[in-house]
Amino acid sequence: MDGTLDLTLRRESRSVAEARTRVCEAIGPQLSNGMGETLKLLVSEVVTNAVRHGGNDGPVELHASWNSEIRVAVQDHGEGFSPAPRNGGPDESGGFGLYLVGQLADRWGVETDGGTTVWFVLRRH
Repeated sequence: MDGTLDLTLRRESRSVAEARTRVCEAIGPQLSNGMGETLKLLVSEVVTNAVRHGGNDGPVELHASWNSEIRVAVQDHGEGFSPAPRNGGPDESGGFGLYLVGQLADRWGVETDGGTTVWFVLRRH
């Protein structure tokens, strides 16, 4: 089944759970268990990055669409960054978000026109 979901979220930590829940309620029942877990993780990572590093106090926007593949894009109003996913060291508590996105998504990217948008695509199997 095809669909779309648009969310406007506050830049606060509880928005991560809200985004994860809303996206998975909308798309999750149509997915295998493993793909649903991957979707939860990736939504959590990209929304967490937007909430933590999104610049000013403007909202975080999430757009999800699904058909033969799932595309999630999260936009904040930050100045952007150079997308360099990294392997955090064993003593680091963060820095794995984009690394995970790069490893688990079929495609992903960052756009920095009018804020920062991080997006990923999962192909439905």
